[in-house]
Amino acid sequence: MSQRRSTRAGAPAAPIEEEEDDSSLEEAVNECTRYILCREASKLPIKRADIAKHLATVCQTPSGVVSRVILRTDKLLEKVYGYKLVPIAGKAMSQYIVVLKEECESLPSSISDSHQRIMLMAALTHIFMSGGNVKEDDMWNFLSEAGLLDANDFAGKKNFVATFTRQLYLTVNKVGEGEFTKNVFEWGRRATEEVPKLFVLNKMAEAFEKTPDYWSEQFKQANEEAQQRS
Repeated sequence: MSQRRSTRAGAPAAPIEEEEDDSSLEEAVNECTRYILCREASKLPIKRADIAKHLATVCQTPSGVVSRVILRTDKLLEKVYGYKLVPIAGKAMSQYIVVLKEECESLPSSISDSHQRIMLMAALTHIFMSGGNVKEDDMWNFLSEAGLLDANDFAGKKNFVATFTRQLYLTVNKVGEGEFTKNVFEWGRRATEEVPKLFVLNKMAEAFEKTPDYWSEQFKQANEEAQQRS
C-alpha cells in the first residue's frame, strides 16, 4: 500500500520537470539570440563551438541540447529581427553567418565605413559584370582607375583582402600552377546571400543609361537568381 501511495504521490513530478526543461530551453534561446546579435556586428562567421561554449558557461546548457537551441534561435531571429542563420561549412567545424531574411538593395548599414562600402560594391559589381571572377591584378587596376584604392597602397590591398574574405563577401582562389599561379576574386557566400544580382545590374543600367537586358548573360543570371529567391 505504501508503495502505491508513493507512486501516486510522485506522479505529478514529470510535468514539473518538463516545465523546468522548457524554462531552461527558453533561457538558452534568449541568451543565444543575444549572443548572435552581438557577434553579428563584426560580420565574421560564428562558430557553432563558440555558441555551445557560451551557452554552457552562461546557462549551463548541455551539448546535446545546443542544436535545438540554435533551431529555435533561428526562428526567433527571423520573427523578431528579420534575420536568418545560414550554415557555412568550415574546414573543420560548423559555422553560421547572420543575414537579412528579406533581400536588401545595398550592403547592410552595419558596414559603417562608407568608403569600404563603396569599394566593396564596386568590387562585387566588377566581378559580376566580368563573368563571375576577376584576376587580382585586374581588380587592383579597376579600383585604382575608379579612384578607390591607390595602385601603390599595398597595406590597403592587404586590408581589402583580409577584411572582405574573412567576412565572406569575397573569396580568393588560386588558378594556374607554378609561376603562372594567379589569385582570382569571386563573390563570397555572404555577398550571394545579401546582395541581389538584379539590384547590381539595375544600378549598372542606370549608370550607363541602358536597359538591364543590354547585358544578356548577366540579365539571365540575375533573373534566374531572383526566381530562386522568390
